[in-house]
Amino acid sequence: MFRITILLIIFIIFSCNTNSESSSDFKSSSFQKMDSKKSIEMNKNWLKDEIFKIDQYCLRHGLEMKISKSGMRYNILYSNKNSLKPKIGSEITMSYDIRLMDAKQTRCYHSDSNGLAKFKLEQSLIESGINEVVSYLSKGDSALVILPHHIAHGVTGDSKKIPPLSTVLYFIKILDVK
Repeated sequence: MFRITILLIIFIIFSCNTNSESSSDFKSSSFQKMDSKKSIEMNKNWLKDEIFKIDQYCLRHGLEMKISKSGMRYNILYSNKNSLKPKIGSEITMSYDIRLMDAKQTRCYHSDSNGLAKFKLEQSLIESGINEVVSYLSKGDSALVILPHHIAHGVTGDSKKIPPLSTVLYFIKILDVK
């Protein structure tokens, strides 16, 4: 509580500065128009930061992950090589455990409580990263998948349990392919 009070006092002192020169500096530096060049640069920096965090997470947890062109990391935990592989339009049924890539691996959704995921490969509104990883798997396979925000829930998150710009861990198992 003491720290919050000190921070609040410091904020008030700096925000009440009546120096007109610093006020004009504030207006020109903080409220600049966001053009496409600045937006692209900001997104590149977010992506660099996210890649670094994912790499560090994998290193800390001793995970050897394959990396796709989209930036998705995945590790096939169990492979049923002689099984049916999905094609575009295949109906997929899978179990899942979705967690945030944070210190606590906060659980967001789980098929035990939310039901199995059923979708058509490349023909549904499921995250693009899930469509991608499912295309690498077969019926009966299970995998650990790390999706960067741009192929998971994006800049806005899902407005429920997944915050904006979140890297997401998926533990999935393909139960059926039709």
